[in-house]
Amino acid sequence: MGLSKIWLSVSLFFIFLVPTLAADKGLSTYFPPTEEKGGWRSLLPESGEPDAAQKAKIREVAGMDWDKLQEAWKHNATAEGGTGLLVIRKGQVVGEWYRGGERATAYNIYSSSKAYTSTAFGLILDDFGNKPLPGGKKLTLDTKVCNADWIPESLPLADSRKADITVRHLLNLTSGIGGEGVPQKQPFESSLGHIENSPFAKLKGDPGTVFHYSNAGLAHLVLLFQHAQGEDLFPFVKKNLFDPIGMQRVEWMKIGGDGGIGPYNQGYSGIHTNPREHARFCYLALHKGEWAGKRIVPESYYDFAWTPSKVKDDYGGQWWTMPSLKDAPADLVITRGKDFNNGWVVPSLDLVFVRLGNGQKFPKDFERDLVVKVLAAVEK
Repeated sequence: MGLSKIWLSVSLFFIFLVPTLAADKGLSTYFPPTEEKGGWRSLLPESGEPDAAQKAKIREVAGMDWDKLQEAWKHNATAEGGTGLLVIRKGQVVGEWYRGGERATAYNIYSSSKAYTSTAFGLILDDFGNKPLPGGKKLTLDTKVCNADWIPESLPLADSRKADITVRHLLNLTSGIGGEGVPQKQPFESSLGHIENSPFAKLKGDPGTVFHYSNAGLAHLVLLFQHAQGEDLFPFVKKNLFDPIGMQRVEWMKIGGDGGIGPYNQGYSGIHTNPREHARFCYLALHKGEWAGKRIVPESYYDFAWTPSKVKDDYGGQWWTMPSLKDAPADLVITRGKDFNNGWVVPSLDLVFVRLGNGQKFPKDFERDLVVKVLAAVEK
């Protein structure tokens, strides 16, 4: 779903809001220890609402109006199901609420998982200054991958145009592979167009010319990663990203196998984690891949992933972007998952917020109003 319509009706709100927001004065140099060692620092009391003195400190230290921020939680609570909302400003937890669960309660973040898959490629692609792959091979954004060298399972090609699909096309969702649902049985074979009546046998357009929100395209990336790096997504990302940033409570579903291709981590969905852990991933992104003085992800990866393609003006490399609302923070980027399992990153405001949940019924304009209410609490 594009963001233009969601945000258009709130543009007048931001005309008045944004001039009051402080320009980027540099990001916090704080990075949290693991949850087992205390986790995120917080300006909140151990339980209950902050008192007047604590609210004043939240305003002074983090530049947030807690009473206004609570309106975001009240709005979130109008949706059904278990849920958590976490807001981190200047490296401080300034808002944290849970219903039907607790801090450690994990949720399937659905398509927010795509940003993790994308970041995994940020750690191996030659474009970002990474070391050669095992065996000395190099993989770039413009490498064509539906061939014997990179995705041998793609052969024979169900559509000859697939020979022109590049890594960039798959990450930008401009490969031409359609957006129909991927079946649970033989998900990789179906995505490759190799089973009878697969909707992915023929492309919906020439590679690089059309946008389709394609889980089948992500299935191609899963196979590509396995062949390029020689291991599945989760063990690689755990070692090279999760462990360095202290992200411990996370699992990634596998699909396929049972006599077919796989099983491999789902890629387009299936990460189960909690708000505090997903906030670490977003906080790493806020700092463009740096964590506690160490380079975890190349900064140039984010420059690519947060730049919309020529085909879709609000979608980069598995991250949603915000070019259509000039009065909103121009650098706001989003991991977006089914049922609003989302993370929002605003580097210019040193702001990260995460909303996860398991409900499926939401008020009209739910996401728009939630973001408006969080941003309305920012004072400086």
